[in-house]
Amino acid sequence: MEMGSLLKLSGIKRFLKGQVIATGSDAGSDSMFIMLQGTAGAYENYRMLNEQQTAAYEAGGFFGEMSLFLGRKREATFVALTDVITLEVSKMNAFEVFSKLPEITFSLLEGLCKRIDAMSEARHALRTEEKESAPRIFISASSPLFPEEHGQYILPIDNSKSGQLFLETVKCPICRHSFTNLTVLESKLVQQSKDADQRIRYQDIEPIYYEVVTCPACLYSAMSDLFKGIEVTKRMSEALADAIMPYKGSVEIQEGAQRDTFTIFAGYYLAILEAPQCFHEYQRITARLWRNLSRIYDDCSDDQMMRYALQKSADEYMYAYSNFDIGGKPLQQLCYVIGEISYKLGDLQRARQFLYAAFTNKEGTPVVKRQAEDRLDEIKRVLNT
Repeated sequence: MEMGSLLKLSGIKRFLKGQVIATGSDAGSDSMFIMLQGTAGAYENYRMLNEQQTAAYEAGGFFGEMSLFLGRKREATFVALTDVITLEVSKMNAFEVFSKLPEITFSLLEGLCKRIDAMSEARHALRTEEKESAPRIFISASSPLFPEEHGQYILPIDNSKSGQLFLETVKCPICRHSFTNLTVLESKLVQQSKDADQRIRYQDIEPIYYEVVTCPACLYSAMSDLFKGIEVTKRMSEALADAIMPYKGSVEIQEGAQRDTFTIFAGYYLAILEAPQCFHEYQRITARLWRNLSRIYDDCSDDQMMRYALQKSADEYMYAYSNFDIGGKPLQQLCYVIGEISYKLGDLQRARQFLYAAFTNKEGTPVVKRQAEDRLDEIKRVLNT
């Protein structure tokens, strides 16, 4: 049908380049749009920190059919990328359009069938992958986010531990994007042993591989117990955007059951990078993150990076010890941790100093006191040999 005839129909709308065509917040957003001329783009989080174009539509394309036929709210914002002419089809003019324009009706039905077919193929591929899937080993890739000495690693990740892992939907507090995340069911963990540095080994699973939650959209990252518990401000969002910007193109987070080695390392480094913008006394948090990273590098048999992360952890714990008001049991625990890390790094004098402080802390627990005493005896034997 010629454009001249189309322009006589009701529902014809013109948009200049850059104008918003439709959003989910539109009043009476129960219509679809058929592109007659120009190009339009679909955006998630339009004009927000993590704006992302998800699709483009040219002449003959259409969008918003779920709003027209099923009454669903639009999830994207549609913007004119060039000067655009569209035909808006609503419940008011649908009969007119579909009866007078059989060519467009046929094209619409053909397009819908193609979309349904593509979704069916995607579901079939997913089912095939699930049938063929087995415990996999993932290899991490490089990124400017990582230190120069960070290498290529293999971690024995098995995301199919349904008895110990729970797939939950999480909403990012920064960008409000919803995504799936694997959470460890602590009640299902079976302890096998405990290392001298207090690292607990569990049967069949390593919880620290799942301890950091990362939004795949905006890359906000934090330990799971802190991810949701922040009060977001405009200043915080801007600071996070500035911190993340240099790494956005090199970081692709895999969510849910697709979690891989790269995602684990990237999550930790992003959480360390972002903690100063999100949390008060953040050194306590980054100290924990670095300590966990040292254990992950240890799992990868990279002694150099293990010691690097361990030293970073020691520095952050020492800052907390020197600058924060800590007393009682928390102080005993902090002294013990600094003592253990110092011992592992070979600084026996500092190790003895802090382990003795943990041992003599009158407000501390007997368990930590006994652990400190055992380590002090070991240091004494080493120094006397």
